[in-house]
Amino acid sequence: MKLGIKVKFIVCTAMIAFNTMSHSQVIKGKVIDSLTKKPIELANITFVKKDLGVNSDKDGIFKIKVKDALDELQISSVGYNKKTLSLLPFNESKVYNIEIELSPKIEKLEGVIISNKKKNYSSIKTFGLIKKLKVRSGFPFGYEFCNYIKNPTHKKGKIKSIILSLNEKKEADFLATYNIKFYEYDSINKQPGEELYFENLIVAPQNKTYRLKIDVESLKIKLPQSGICVGVEIVNTKYNQEISSMSKIAPSINFTHTKMEILTWTRFRSKRWIVGTHKSQVKDAFVNAMINIEVQLEK
Repeated sequence: MKLGIKVKFIVCTAMIAFNTMSHSQVIKGKVIDSLTKKPIELANITFVKKDLGVNSDKDGIFKIKVKDALDELQISSVGYNKKTLSLLPFNESKVYNIEIELSPKIEKLEGVIISNKKKNYSSIKTFGLIKKLKVRSGFPFGYEFCNYIKNPTHKKGKIKSIILSLNEKKEADFLATYNIKFYEYDSINKQPGEELYFENLIVAPQNKTYRLKIDVESLKIKLPQSGICVGVEIVNTKYNQEISSMSKIAPSINFTHTKMEILTWTRFRSKRWIVGTHKSQVKDAFVNAMINIEVQLEK
């Protein structure tokens, strides 16, 4: 009798597993602004448990295959509050059409002080990691790396440009597009904090060895006294097909040896930050990303 129950349980389990594997649940969706109802381009749609996901296109449209009905879907975008969606209702073998609304974040505004005095700024200064020894590193689509750039003067200022150190990658499968992001430095959790700029800043680098200089002066991004975190997200704006995480994305991004200090973090499609700094294999040092900023300080 016990044997029969065991056999029946195994058969039922196998049937459930077969049915789950044979189902093909696909979610086709559109991500929109909850206030304006306009489509949100380059929203990140990813599974919570697995590092698999896609971006929405210029019309806010995306398509993703459900891998695990017990997982959840996280939807996020620059300047918006994240939303998490349970996948339990999507358990039939069919295509689901849904619309997802994201609510805009409320931008923090400093108190306005009326003054006739015009601010004076210093000459251009460069902050960040500038080293001759380079360590090449590559990231697949969907990943973001972020550097904490200290402000050694502890003076307020404005950011004029971002400089990335890049290397040509031969035999590349795809060309990257970068989404540049800006964050406060969270000194309590010691990682990137709240967003400082609420728009996508899209840059298309060339696949060659050079210093890519990005002019951001018109964005009026302020330099905090404690420094700033600059993120580079590798996004796909050129290709429609599914792209393997093992694909070679060009160009490669240079890291460099630094003191024993954590300055770099990474994350996948706006999920939690993890430390991206790692121990050097050739010397007693850490390896951090080479991101620099040109600034002007208030006098």
